[in-house]
Amino acid sequence: MPTVRISLTQKQLDAIRPSDKQMDIPDAAVRGLALRVSPGGAMTWVLVKRIPDVGVRRIRLGRYVKGASAPYDAKQRAGFPTGLEALSLAHAREEANRVLALIHAGHDPVSERAVAKHLQTVKSERGSLEDLLCDYIAWRKAGSENRAPVAQRQAAEWSRLVDTLKRQAPPLLAMKAQDVEPAHVVALLHPIYHEGTARPSTGRGSKGRVSKNGAQGAAAKVQSFLRAAFVYGIQSENSVARTVPRTYGIKHNPVASIPRESKSTPGERALSRAELRQFWLTIDQVSGVGPVMADLLRFTIASGGQRTHQLAREPWASYDTDKRVVSLIDRKGRGGQPRVHLVPMTDRMAEILERVRAQSGSRPWPWSTSPDRHIDIASPASAVRKWRKSEHALIDGTKIAVFTPRDLRRTCTQLMQAEGIPEEQSDRLQSHGVAGVTGKHYRNNPELYLPEKRQALEALDRALGEILEGEK
Repeated sequence: MPTVRISLTQKQLDAIRPSDKQMDIPDAAVRGLALRVSPGGAMTWVLVKRIPDVGVRRIRLGRYVKGASAPYDAKQRAGFPTGLEALSLAHAREEANRVLALIHAGHDPVSERAVAKHLQTVKSERGSLEDLLCDYIAWRKAGSENRAPVAQRQAAEWSRLVDTLKRQAPPLLAMKAQDVEPAHVVALLHPIYHEGTARPSTGRGSKGRVSKNGAQGAAAKVQSFLRAAFVYGIQSENSVARTVPRTYGIKHNPVASIPRESKSTPGERALSRAELRQFWLTIDQVSGVGPVMADLLRFTIASGGQRTHQLAREPWASYDTDKRVVSLIDRKGRGGQPRVHLVPMTDRMAEILERVRAQSGSRPWPWSTSPDRHIDIASPASAVRKWRKSEHALIDGTKIAVFTPRDLRRTCTQLMQAEGIPEEQSDRLQSHGVAGVTGKHYRNNPELYLPEKRQALEALDRALGEILEGEK
């Protein structure tokens, strides 16, 4: 006897009771729509449809719960349903008609659901923002063909930053990297920019100036770190040489559209000749500044303004007093690839080294006050601050203006300019090398530049001698 199909009513639905077997109650209002009732009482809307070249498919549309229904708008839906929502009788009919339209348009619910499930699995396995930041740090520490390994100090600073973000913004760090939007980054940077960040109670960073207007520099550093990490995430995932299995699915860099509010201000401070003479003659008379540190600062000036941290980290073997050459390793510039930077040695530089040898000749480094490490890169700046606080930082009763070891480098540059040294020669002496393909593949023999460097340094040394003698 054929099954009688009737259009279900709410009264009939309310009267349904489960039996000891699963049963499907069809709804004649939409062909193929039925309410499946399990022995346990669960009720599910299903659509039974024969699909060409596929066969009969039973598609779950949603659950039926008496008296409950989720908000429904067919126009806002796309793809096949998951069958997890609560649908009223009217909504179930709308959903059935929508799904039938998809099938008539050639869509296959089984294959499309499988693809959707796969994409959901892939997304669930994609890395979080914390994963991205940690992977970026690991990549920078390892280095690559075009980028040297980052300094241990910088890697440690980034790791501390990640730990801080984990404490201050755990939901953001747990978010999938691909879901991070500019608004999330702005919400993170805003309090740092306007209110600053809490300093640790002890250790590095526990002292120093606290800006009344927040910490614009700190916000800029966090912004740069996040931007670089997202660039890494996008490029590494699309690289054929990628070795890291983790993926992120990042479509755009959410930090790229955020303007940098903290503008870097080029330094302009250079010591006058009188200031330079006073500093050179009295730096070793300041309490808390030892003879090795004083001579490191003098050597920085005598060598044409070399970077103090590059001088400090080189061992004695890099200071060849026989050949009169100092061999430095310069990692400045894009990519941080190390390159040899040779600095000619004047008599004044050799005399300083002889004094230092009496102090630290038994240690691996000239610029060292302990047997197991060279002078910390922050120590020269501290020595300059101590000198400025002393009674020696006066000229005719006037306090000498603030300066840093970096300003000593600028002072040397301007002295060479005053002596008529061409910019290219002074740039070579201070390791402003040729960039790009030319510098990397062709003009890459540092010894060939020694004669012009020596010419520039000798001119600077003559000027320095006149300054120290009080002739200028």
